Amino acid sequence: MSESLVIVGNGMAAARLVDELAKVALGRYAIAVIGDEPRLAYNRVLLSSVLAGETASHEIELRPANWWRDRGVTLKYGSAVEEIDVGRRELKIANEESVDFSRLVLATGSSPLRLNVPGVDLAGVNTFRDSRDVDLLLTLAAAKKRVVVVGGGLLGLEAAYGLAKA
Repeated sequence: MSESLVIVGNGMAAARLVDELAKVALGRYAIAVIGDEPRLAYNRVLLSSVLAGETASHEIELRPANWWRDRGVTLKYGSAVEEIDVGRRELKIANEESVDFSRLVLATGSSPLRLNVPGVDLAGVNTFRDSRDVDLLLTLAAAKKRVVVVGGGLLGLEAAYGLAKA
């Protein structure tokens, strides 16, 4: 019987790990990928192209659903892991479901940096980090809402460019 490998995080790192495991250890693990993003792994670098309308959202997916299926991977996206019990080798997911594991990989990525200033938690103050952020910003652009981009780094400039094009 194969061991169960659970990867928490359904982004680029998880896709790369599954790709490598498929090359060297296909069938050795029953693999499950669990992440809170509501979609297949995608190239995060191309989010600004989606925001600018230059690329469709589905075009930035790293692998199609059948690629994962062909490798025997169980996908649970849109599922937040709320608790890890290492002693019992068990994860608790937001809907109170539990998942057992033999091996666990945390590939959760990072959270967007928010400035430590008054008002940062107000409604309408958003980030630009993942596909949910892009969906929200596109909704704002379609409604002709005024948007101010704070930050002149690469992501800030890409967000401003994408919003201007949208």
